[in-house]
Amino acid sequence: MKIKRLFSSIVSRPRHPALPETETTRDGVGVSPGIVIGQAYVYDTTLENVPRYHLKDEQISPEIRRFTDTVGQTVNEINAVTDRAKNVLESDPLTSLLDVYRHILKGSRLMRGVVRRIEKDRINAEAAVLDEIAALSDVFSAMEDPYISARIEDIRNIGQRLLRNLQTNISDNLDQLPDNAIVIAQNLSATDTAMLSMRKIAALITVNGSAQSHTSLLARSLGIPSVVGAADIMKIASTGDLIALDGTYGKIIVHPTPETIELYRKYRTDFLRWKRSLKRLRDQPSSTTDGVYIRLKGNIDLPEEVPFLLQTGGDGIGLMRSEYLYMNRDTLPAVDDITAILNKIVDQMPDKPIMFRTVDIGADKCLPDFSNYKAPNPALGLRGIRFAHQNETVLADQFEAVLQVCSRADIRILLPMISSVTEILNTKALLNKVADKLRAEGKPVPDKLPPVGAMIEVPSAALEADLLAANCDFLSIGTNDLIQYTVAVDRTDAMVTKLFNPLNPAVLKLIKMTIDAANAHNIPVSVCGEIAANYHYAALLIGLGVRELSMPAVNIPMVKERIRSISLYDAERFANHILTLHYPDDITSAFNAFEEGKRF
Repeated sequence: MKIKRLFSSIVSRPRHPALPETETTRDGVGVSPGIVIGQAYVYDTTLENVPRYHLKDEQISPEIRRFTDTVGQTVNEINAVTDRAKNVLESDPLTSLLDVYRHILKGSRLMRGVVRRIEKDRINAEAAVLDEIAALSDVFSAMEDPYISARIEDIRNIGQRLLRNLQTNISDNLDQLPDNAIVIAQNLSATDTAMLSMRKIAALITVNGSAQSHTSLLARSLGIPSVVGAADIMKIASTGDLIALDGTYGKIIVHPTPETIELYRKYRTDFLRWKRSLKRLRDQPSSTTDGVYIRLKGNIDLPEEVPFLLQTGGDGIGLMRSEYLYMNRDTLPAVDDITAILNKIVDQMPDKPIMFRTVDIGADKCLPDFSNYKAPNPALGLRGIRFAHQNETVLADQFEAVLQVCSRADIRILLPMISSVTEILNTKALLNKVADKLRAEGKPVPDKLPPVGAMIEVPSAALEADLLAANCDFLSIGTNDLIQYTVAVDRTDAMVTKLFNPLNPAVLKLIKMTIDAANAHNIPVSVCGEIAANYHYAALLIGLGVRELSMPAVNIPMVKERIRSISLYDAERFANHILTLHYPDDITSAFNAFEEGKRF
């Protein structure tokens, strides 16, 4: 009866006359797990008719003051949102997300660019914000790394909030949420998400966005089921519509039938029971049922992310992306800047390992002072270690910072986009050169330098894994790029995204080849791509020989639970069976059968 009363009370609300009343299903990208049945609320984040006009000489200085005052107002809003969220969250994952926004608003490339446009182009602040965001979008949007390219979403969100504050006649309408609301928007910023009433919000759906965006990370941290990339959702759903949503698989059902509602209520009950069971795992070892320990580490960008990682019981940092240090700046960071960031991390986790990945940037990626090079094919251009060796000052500065910190921390150097052993040898020679320089300057440098490892992201590295393992202290498999380069698929291209398959037999063979090489040379090997964060792949990776996985901290409990439910014996038999198969469909079938309980 309760279901029928809920259904009738919502469907009786007025709807857009052009929308059908029949059940309609749409697929997006599930970025925060959970099952919800709730009431749609369309949040208008579009800003139409943004003014554009030219300024007279005497208007330029007042316009700049108006802009800087608005920046200050926006910073105050973000601070207020942070304080408000601290009262809601058990931990403080929002701090690291909003800290990014503060960086953008305080003396960043975006802010300086807007001021320059006001001065040189003699245009109003709103127009200058739009133009500067468009210029930055051209650089960020084409990036091959989905995490880095997603940062333009942060830039756009800050720009949108600035435009709202510059136009005093525009206001947010987030205070009008109904109970059990499923908010639908073109996009949402982290501040928008944090401003939502946690008592009323049930789920989020956005037309744009990605799994790597800060908004998606915040939604996961807050435990808000969310789906992004729902392209036409605003065409088929209106405020007041009943919606059933699955944030794990990205399923959205508009106008669900009573039978569908009953089914999703059962799904929700099962999911909540499972989610409650995860909390007890924090202090439990991530060991298989037959006692094999699997190290679970976190991927981070900022020191502020460390507390949340520690709260999940992570074994350390398996991937510290150093690209953040170079983003949103007009000049390269000094050695002291890099050292200060590393010290902040070490202070919080002095006894856990830190995997510092040298800057994985170049070609199509935004780096200060190096904007003239335009690669014909950015994915095959001057990326990662190739860029670093052509611009050794950048790499040398990172090495100097690491060497100044390594005496008080277990810090390891991870080299991206390695394609040959020569790159490893040249990099180690540079590290020794920097160490000798510091010693000559009288600075303390340990006799034993930090371990150096290679990212296995391109087929040539996997094929030469035995030689690389002989010259490295560890290996780390970056499955996102390895899949992309192996099957020649741009994972951001919707036309071929179905071919981006972690279970492709060629990909699995390269992964196995890398693991066997590392084990043969008795060096650690880890996986840090998206499949490491997906608990469904845990048994396969363990069966292939992996003993270390690195992922966003929020995924650690789910992966740990999966590990604790399987035995190494079963995982190895399963992986060995998978390696005998030659067709992707056969592999998928076997994979699904194992997930459903079959043992090989």
